[in-house]
Amino acid sequence: RERSKGLTMNTRWKLLSACALVLGGLGVGGAHSATAAREQVLYGTTGACNNAVPGGPCTQKSELVQLDPATGAVLLDIGPVGYTVNGLAWDRRSRRLYASTAIGDVGFHGLITIDTRTGAGTPVDSLVHNFGLAGPDSPIHSIAIDRRGHMVAWYDEKPGPGVTDTFVTIDQRTGVATEFPNTGIDTAQNGIAFDEDGRLWNIDTTRRLTLGGPLVQSAFRLDPSTGVPIKSVALTPPTPAALGDFNPENDRYYGLNFTSFSPGTPTFVVIVNVRTGTVVTLGQTADNLHTLAFVK
Repeated sequence: RERSKGLTMNTRWKLLSACALVLGGLGVGGAHSATAAREQVLYGTTGACNNAVPGGPCTQKSELVQLDPATGAVLLDIGPVGYTVNGLAWDRRSRRLYASTAIGDVGFHGLITIDTRTGAGTPVDSLVHNFGLAGPDSPIHSIAIDRRGHMVAWYDEKPGPGVTDTFVTIDQRTGVATEFPNTGIDTAQNGIAFDEDGRLWNIDTTRRLTLGGPLVQSAFRLDPSTGVPIKSVALTPPTPAALGDFNPENDRYYGLNFTSFSPGTPTFVVIVNVRTGTVVTLGQTADNLHTLAFVK
């Protein structure tokens, strides 16, 4: 009879649990939920092509990993991609991870998606080889995707003297690319990425402009429709930062400093502030790490 005058203990626990779930969803669940809301996810792939001759068959296939954005350390080895990745980008509209595959990939050279649960890669269209471009295979790499789902990439194939790098846009529904040749700049071991304001950047490698001259490095802001540079920012200290992405939390570019065709040498995560031109090495990461992409 006493129980009929009020709520039973079991009912009270159910109500308290329901309240906790509602409060958690509103973001007032304490430090744990606040931390979870700020949790970042950074993916990468190990395994570069490392072919014996340029354009030859790749000697490695890639592995998808998850990294700690604070240190660059590997948190989780997710699984084999099945292809050799040379560009990685997250599409925040479709919530999908895309990758470009190397010119020497013997399985497929083109655009793929990657299952973030298993690491397995799948061609967007297995019939669209070389991104649908005619002629010799093109070394398209370093894909990037803006907030609207606009995908772009780059390649530095030079068919003749006086010809500069090529910019491409890619339809991620079909995997077909459109070329914009002769952008006016020559880059190498570079990285293409959109910042949080939608500006497109090309982070070039270090170089000497004259024989015996000092090492210099530039970040080029590009027209996202044509790839033509709009401005350049000098970077200091000059440090390679290839195949990276902007961190959505601090809007800094995170790239990779590695020695091409030397998978046993150390690889480092490098942070670039394109507004000030400052470059900082975050720390050593997995050997042979070759691409980065933040979930946004």
